[in-house]
Amino acid sequence: MRNPIQRLMTDKVSIVIISHSPDVASGTAEMVRQMSGQSVPVAHVGGDFEGGLGTNVEAIHQALEEVYSDLGVLVLYDLGSAEMCAETAMELLDVEKQKHVVISNAALVEGAVLAGAVSAGGGSLEEVKSAAEQNTESYTNHKTPEDSWESVTICHEIGLHARPAVRFTEMAKGFDANIRIKLDVHKEWVDAKSIVRVIGLKARKGQVLNLQAEGNEAEEAIKNLISFVENNFDEDKKDLS
Repeated sequence: MRNPIQRLMTDKVSIVIISHSPDVASGTAEMVRQMSGQSVPVAHVGGDFEGGLGTNVEAIHQALEEVYSDLGVLVLYDLGSAEMCAETAMELLDVEKQKHVVISNAALVEGAVLAGAVSAGGGSLEEVKSAAEQNTESYTNHKTPEDSWESVTICHEIGLHARPAVRFTEMAKGFDANIRIKLDVHKEWVDAKSIVRVIGLKARKGQVLNLQAEGNEAEEAIKNLISFVENNFDEDKKDLS
């Protein structure tokens, strides 16, 4: 049984995770919380009425009510029957609330992590959904003159993996500048403020990351981002995952 509904006050798009497995649901939710710095309201629902594999419309409805926000709620699920249960649970909401809830068919774990990262950065429901579904149309590659840029070699054992990628994009968003990055092995520059694009680089140890920026804080942005990479994303060896 879930606890009585306690609605949260939030300025972020909320996420509801539905899985046939209680462990998958709770584990995915915990990944989102860790990646988004606990700032994104996340509810998870897993299993049937008896705690076995399955789905539970009542529990999904309660989860939707629990993290509902007028800014929007993104629902992610693992299998088709979970989608049908989510749709049924939505119908139990007030009509006005239904307008702010969207069900996505994105890959559950990866989609939830990407959605959480964009929500944490203040993204809209549409942006959060696009990130979950890795909609590249919303994150167009940039072609820039091959004139000048700064470079740094990635020394982190795992490379620019998910957790530091989230922090990297959040740092980039904090500067009044247009920031682009690319690996030496790539031809096109991508937006350093897009979590989808940054994770999509799959930047590994030993690869050279190039950075370009323009704007009021361009020089400061490049300096800080390079320092972040040089310092192994401020992670100790015990933090590697």
